[in-house]
Amino acid sequence: MIQIALLLFGAEFVRSKARFIGWVGLLWGLMGTGVLIDGLDGMLYFPMKVFGVLLLLESIVTLSVASSGVGAQKAVLFFKGGVCFFVALLILTDKTYSNLLLAIIFGFSYFIFGVLVITSAFVVRYPHWRFSVITGTAKVIFALLLFTPYPVDYQATVSFFLGSLMIVSGINTLRVARRASLLVHGTSSFELLAVNESLPSINKKPAIKPEVIETLASPPLNEPLIVHIWTPEGTAENTPVPRPIINRYIAAVDSQGVISTGHAALELQPSIYISLYPAADIDRSPSEFFRLLKATKDNDVAGTYQPDYATEAANWCESDRKILFHQYNSRALENFWTNYSRDNSYNLTYRNCSSSVAYALEASLDGVLALRSERWRDCLRTLFMPELWIAAQVRRRALTMAWTPGLVMDYARALRAIVHPVPQSWFQRMPWKARNVDKVSTNLRGGPE
Repeated sequence: MIQIALLLFGAEFVRSKARFIGWVGLLWGLMGTGVLIDGLDGMLYFPMKVFGVLLLLESIVTLSVASSGVGAQKAVLFFKGGVCFFVALLILTDKTYSNLLLAIIFGFSYFIFGVLVITSAFVVRYPHWRFSVITGTAKVIFALLLFTPYPVDYQATVSFFLGSLMIVSGINTLRVARRASLLVHGTSSFELLAVNESLPSINKKPAIKPEVIETLASPPLNEPLIVHIWTPEGTAENTPVPRPIINRYIAAVDSQGVISTGHAALELQPSIYISLYPAADIDRSPSEFFRLLKATKDNDVAGTYQPDYATEAANWCESDRKILFHQYNSRALENFWTNYSRDNSYNLTYRNCSSSVAYALEASLDGVLALRSERWRDCLRTLFMPELWIAAQVRRRALTMAWTPGLVMDYARALRAIVHPVPQSWFQRMPWKARNVDKVSTNLRGGPE
């Protein structure tokens, strides 16, 4: 989450605050260590009631604004708010059975997440998948520790769980601070999110002049940046089998057994259109599909970039969804496209149409919130936006599995809500204020839902 925020705030903010970010990560990790030890020694000093009240208030706010979400954001906010509300009630109840229920909830969730990470790593085999197996195994072990009353009593479940999360997040913040300190003059904060060799790395020189990259954000232009999404269900030749979650995020199977994965593209008139296809059709029959899921070099095929949206739509069909951005960094996007387009290889899970659009979108948003970072109030308001948390969760799931059109759609919508926020506070977005907010948010969503 902190990486996405730093990307939006820009390179100057990242370089100037690298040391401060490092100290914050260290202090947060030390506080987490104290909370963890507090849970291990059997004498609880952690203010559990205060934490429960704060969590309850946070859940109420999340539930109150969830109805104003777009698409999957609404479901995610309702789920997050509902879980936090239930957990807060259990904490405030402070009974033996409530502590046992908390251990079961935390343990079961981490067990599921760990198993999913391990499974996706073995199936997809993306770069650094062995490290993901280790982290997934650590989550499973952590879940088992929560299930058992030893070495931590059920009464200390919350402090043990919270302390562990704070330690991990503190370590991750220190890693981000280290990467931020390595950003040299003339590079982009987009490099904080670089995850593979096909993206710019911190040690590489920029492909264009430093003074060009140093431009934090282009002024609003007449032409919007458009993320086009062809959903799997919308591109199926025949009636798709109804499987809501799978059809949205993975692939749709029609009545004839043909698999449709959908498509994603990014457009910025007049010169940039990013739409990566395999040069030759890939066999997506069920027997071959699982083999193609592996993000290994032997599954790389020749790819081709479509010339423009008009040509692609004429040869296929119009996109189902369009997410518009009116504030973006065109210089950074041009630099990304100059580097990225040199390689036309295609991989179904590792380097596909969706990953190309996701990374291009991140590059185009480099420093778009630079003005907000100059005011601490606006900076903190951005950091506490629920859409930032949603964007981080979507990106984490995509990197441990694969970018799909459905994930890109949710990611783009969350980022757009951050860049172009609804001009109402959370109180004004309460259900009884929803009528006025709907009129405003409809104009800001940028495309049909």
